[in-house]
Amino acid sequence: MSETETDNSNPQGNPAANHPVAGAAPAKPSDFVMLDAVPPAQMGRDIVEDAVKKDKFATSHILIRGFLCTPFLAYATALSALLVTQGWPSAAAGLIFPVGYIMLATLGLEMATGSFSVMPIGMFAGRVKARRVARNWFWTLLGNLLGGIFFASLLWLSLTKGGAVAPSGVLTTLAHLAEKKASYVDYGTMGWLAAVGMGVLCNWLVSLGPIFAKAARSVPGKIMLIWLPISTFFALGFEHTVVNMFVFPVGILSGAEVTLYDWWMWNQIPVTIGNILGALIFNATLWYYTHSINP
Repeated sequence: MSETETDNSNPQGNPAANHPVAGAAPAKPSDFVMLDAVPPAQMGRDIVEDAVKKDKFATSHILIRGFLCTPFLAYATALSALLVTQGWPSAAAGLIFPVGYIMLATLGLEMATGSFSVMPIGMFAGRVKARRVARNWFWTLLGNLLGGIFFASLLWLSLTKGGAVAPSGVLTTLAHLAEKKASYVDYGTMGWLAAVGMGVLCNWLVSLGPIFAKAARSVPGKIMLIWLPISTFFALGFEHTVVNMFVFPVGILSGAEVTLYDWWMWNQIPVTIGNILGALIFNATLWYYTHSINP
């Protein structure tokens, strides 16, 4: 139609049927407001989809995302250690720790303790095979370990000028923390079981991070909800296998009286077992089951 031609299909000039003023009254701004809260059943379904996405990651990407994850937890741990060094109570300093988790979650990185809950939920929904769950866990843990050792070495190198300056301040606090985390050896079998228990108590909370992130649609809502379990675990001093992948290497480099055997046999292994059990039993199995029976 040229600019000089007229359209006679609507000779009375009435508004079209889809015009805002045709038929019903104009929509109010409140009609477009989306509720931020997501119900638990929908959260479970969203977690299943996340598990399916994780299952499709190439091994190289799991390793890279796992490697990049631990340094952000290490930044937060070092920050908490700095606050303790400056006189803060350890529990108060722990409340700041979630800044690290918020950063890694926002960047879409891979933390094994979160996958301990997410991947089994995908398996229970019939969307992910058990061997693929084990594959994700193995490569994520390896990536987390490599990232922790790398960042610990870089931090020690930077703060001690390559060993020319004696460790002090943050490094000394982290060394003492590593010694404390290895002290389960002093209690024999019960100490080993206590390390498992501390891992269960930790990841019952921490593995809620990716689940709580599904409870809100907005970024501020997600941050607020995630902050609750992450800050609680760290302030209470429970054992997190990925955090320990940084604390022990930097502690040993900084003079902690801890051997590699002490690190692995009296902390890393039992804590990892506890972290798996905490996420698998309480969140991936019980929580998901009770909200999935009525899809």
